[in-house]
Amino acid sequence: MHVEVSIPIALFKTFTYTVPNQYRKNVFLGQSVIIPFNNKKINGFITDIQSKSKYKGKLLSIISSNDNAFYISPELWKTISWISKYYICPLGKVLNNTISYQHRQKYTIPLIKYAKLTPKGKDAIVTLKYKAQKKILKILDSHLDENVPINDFKSAVPSYIDVCKRLEVNKYINIISKDNITGILNFQKNPLKLKLSKIQNDIFNAIENNIITNYKQPILLSGLPGSGKTMVYIKVIEKYINSNKAIIVLVPEISLIQQTYEQVNNYYPQSVGIWHGKLSQTEKNYVLKQLRANKIKIIVGTRSAIFMPFKKLGLIIVDEEQEFSYKQDLNSPFYHSRDVALMRAKFSKSSILLISSAPSIESYYNVINNKYYNHTLDIKYFKTTELSKVQLVEMSNQKGLLSDVLIKNITDTLNKNEQIVLMQNKKGLEGGGIQKVESILYKFFPNIKILRYDGDSIKKSKAYYDILNTFKKGDADILLGTQMIAKGLDFSNVSLVGIISADIGLFIPDFRSGERTFQLIYQLIGRAGRRNKPSMSIVQSYNTDDFYIKSACNLQIKESYDKILEDREELNYPPFSRLIRILFLGKKENDAKEKSKTFFSILKKNSNIQILGPSPAPIEYINPYWRYQILIKCKKKYWQKFHNWIEHNISFSELETQNKNIRVKIDVDPISTL
Repeated sequence: MHVEVSIPIALFKTFTYTVPNQYRKNVFLGQSVIIPFNNKKINGFITDIQSKSKYKGKLLSIISSNDNAFYISPELWKTISWISKYYICPLGKVLNNTISYQHRQKYTIPLIKYAKLTPKGKDAIVTLKYKAQKKILKILDSHLDENVPINDFKSAVPSYIDVCKRLEVNKYINIISKDNITGILNFQKNPLKLKLSKIQNDIFNAIENNIITNYKQPILLSGLPGSGKTMVYIKVIEKYINSNKAIIVLVPEISLIQQTYEQVNNYYPQSVGIWHGKLSQTEKNYVLKQLRANKIKIIVGTRSAIFMPFKKLGLIIVDEEQEFSYKQDLNSPFYHSRDVALMRAKFSKSSILLISSAPSIESYYNVINNKYYNHTLDIKYFKTTELSKVQLVEMSNQKGLLSDVLIKNITDTLNKNEQIVLMQNKKGLEGGGIQKVESILYKFFPNIKILRYDGDSIKKSKAYYDILNTFKKGDADILLGTQMIAKGLDFSNVSLVGIISADIGLFIPDFRSGERTFQLIYQLIGRAGRRNKPSMSIVQSYNTDDFYIKSACNLQIKESYDKILEDREELNYPPFSRLIRILFLGKKENDAKEKSKTFFSILKKNSNIQILGPSPAPIEYINPYWRYQILIKCKKKYWQKFHNWIEHNISFSELETQNKNIRVKIDVDPISTL
């Protein structure tokens, strides 16, 4: 038996190895193996299995296969292969950045020991002579029937470990060991009964009918922020749980995981796990161990959760599907999780539900062209809740970053003991940055507590949740954040929302700038008025007559999206075409420029594409690289043929030669052209 093995390097080729007899029963596509390569032992993935090899030279054998690896279902393998081809990325790199959990040899989880009082131990409390033993039994007795961590006895009895061993021998206590998991994975609750309003129930029934009629067609569930979309999709999950099918729930930011996990876990306890890049090794091991034991049926996670190795996937939910953070932008493959979710749903014959209060232009376009079902919740879940009143403030006649209107409303809100969410989508202390805004707020309101939520304040994974939990409990007055706070967060005591500078991002030279601005304002306005109290949204701008800003403040989603589509069609931008961005990064400007010219000389031979560039990128230099780019537009019907054309006409060596001085980044379906 021979196998092709991919390794995580920038090479568009695989390597052939023989398989010793003892490993042949454990060979499958996506299996993790250790191979000899350049006199080293490295991890690789099996990408093809053959009885004979065409290679005539001497072949090396794999060293071992991983008995602990998950079986990769055909549908997940097809999804991964599609990513490699569609996003023009070596399969080895795709595998390493999507299913690297395959390389884990074991799932090590530290244990914590608990003690529980037995009936015999309870009877012995009165008669026992030994003080240390008696002290521990009394502590356990005070906890009624609960398991108590043995470490809790440390302060009362210095030699607590030995004492507990003696108590266990005498059958006065039982000692059990459990996985030592803290944080949100330790959240346990008795199941709640789901109650939908009549409107929610009508939409749930319509979604059920769509799934029965044509499960292959994606479903968009849209509607006002706070209208109860989450409750509807939690109800949809029930059918799949009852059919023993697995569910993946994607959220765009780690900050949303705790809220979503708790909401889902409220109704399906002990069935839900989480997955994201900031999980500790112990937490990842715990989730994988639970998956292996078939205890987890639902995964709530960010981008990479779409690659969880479920055997029987039934439903994929993409919450806040319009968010650009679903696009992987730092490391190849530069995939978009929503689009990967659509493909995995297709390959696995699963249903897919896209959720958004302000859908992506692509999803809106697919709805009006009858490619997606669409259902809209246009009434707030809490019937007595009114839509937030919105005031658009012209800043040209104001002094400083905070308008008189905003300062007065902050004062009034604080006097009512209610909370405030403010957004400034710019980091830093200088100029109009978020830290500058924080210092100004403290000058006006020195006795309040402000929580800042930006990239600097949440570097540690625990900070994602700690800051939000502190605010949710009412232990702070103002949550001041960047765009992350606009995404799906729900705070019952917030009655004022303010956008410090709505203009940020409006005039950047990017074809998505209007869409981004509209969605950000529209969503943030929805953070207020989510419970039974009047609320206000203040939007500050130097461009109060701008179409997108005014439309967002007036919640005019159809008018805005129709205008965006009109502009996109005129300029032949997505969704009316396909777009590829090729970015050339050079430590010397001339190197980047010359590399872009080399690619252009090849691309111009293709008459089926429209080429913009080569030219300096709008952001011309980001230390240490000079940046040049080429934008390629082509018709949707020609898309697949163009991918094949690239494979045959651009030497893969051009993409593989990633030396320190020059890099080439191919970004398919870019979310930004900066």
